Amino acid sequence: MSSRPRANPLAVLAANATPASTGQAALSQLLQGFSTGDTAGYIRGLERRVARTPGDGDTLAVLGLAYLQRARETGDPAYYGLSGRALHRAAAAGGAPPLVAQGEASLANTRHRFAEGLRLARRAIGLDPGNGSALGALGDALLNLGRYEQAFRVYDRMAVVAPGIASFTRVANARELTGRPEAAVEADELALEADETVPENIAWTMTQIGNVRFNEGRLGAAGNAYRRALRRFPGYVHADAGLARVEASEGRYRAAIARLRGVVARLPIPAYVIMLGDILHASGRAAEAGREYALVGAIEKLFAANGVRTELQTAVFDLDHRRNVSDALARARTAFESAPSVYAEDALAWGLYRAGRCEEAAAHSTRALRLGTRDALLVFHHAMIERCLGSASSKAWFRRALAINPHFSFLWAPVARAALAARGSRPDAARPVATLTAQSPRAAAVPPLNGDSHR
Repeated sequence: MSSRPRANPLAVLAANATPASTGQAALSQLLQGFSTGDTAGYIRGLERRVARTPGDGDTLAVLGLAYLQRARETGDPAYYGLSGRALHRAAAAGGAPPLVAQGEASLANTRHRFAEGLRLARRAIGLDPGNGSALGALGDALLNLGRYEQAFRVYDRMAVVAPGIASFTRVANARELTGRPEAAVEADELALEADETVPENIAWTMTQIGNVRFNEGRLGAAGNAYRRALRRFPGYVHADAGLARVEASEGRYRAAIARLRGVVARLPIPAYVIMLGDILHASGRAAEAGREYALVGAIEKLFAANGVRTELQTAVFDLDHRRNVSDALARARTAFESAPSVYAEDALAWGLYRAGRCEEAAAHSTRALRLGTRDALLVFHHAMIERCLGSASSKAWFRRALAINPHFSFLWAPVARAALAARGSRPDAARPVATLTAQSPRAAAVPPLNGDSHR
């Protein structure tokens, strides 16, 4: 992880090639099916095959993984249930145990059940130590459980065992988390050189490059990266969302709102609904923003009904809006205790701050910054907590947040600028609305299916 791999990735792939296990052969079949870019059509074919031969465990396992890919493409959490049932049937029918366990680990991570994901990933690796996708699921579980050094070592191992888009994008994520955006982009570009199998995965990686550039405040470079993704995979929803954020940051609200309405119509996940609300609010259309925000709770309930833990997301949203603060703080604490990542710790710090417990908040906020992550929102939260404590250093933290990315939030960046312009450092009583969309996009992004899991 500390430096860019120097070997030709295709040569490394060949050098690490081993005779394919049953599970690896099934996974190769899966990737070949995705290469057309028509996941829905591929799923229909697998479903017909299962209907003809219901005892075909390997096909059921592949179908379970295909449902996970379709979930990431559509944002429909109902596919999680379909995936779980297919994988359960695959196990009962004698499907390749490593592939089934890997799929179950990926599903658990996607549902934010990282302790379960860790257990299942370890089982998959025990069955097949060379299973690169299982290593990805293991690293993802460790990452979200806050075991960063272990996670980074697993990602490094994955990059050797299974070099490609799934492993190198994980290395990129680790580099961004540790405050090295240029190194993150290098790893993402290497991923693109190494693997061009699945069009959606390629577009996703290009979009991640755009997200890194946006997090640096480099709007032009971010826009170029998103357009590159759209040229490779026209209509790619995550790249369109990125472009909308760039347009809004440039003050082109009408174009951003139109683009983002199209995004939400295709992929109504909370992050994009909230982003639309943010942009509407920033453009002076508060009533329309409120209608978008009102949808978030219903969408989160739909995810929860399909087995997804939503404590972290719902807590941050409620805390940002100053509603149900006591309950939101309790949810943030539950999220942190179950998966103590830096983002969960930041959410707990934000909840304690909103509850007026700024000394407790400061300790957690400091720990949330321990990796050196260059995320302006984390730094802004720390600035607000320092200001609450009456610390003269708060302005330096506000300044640092804006230096990292002056566009980090449509609603909180103006608060940071106002804090710098104000005299003194009195405790804050600000009421503007911030949202989940200000978080590092990669921190909540879903990696390619052939790496599996949810970050």
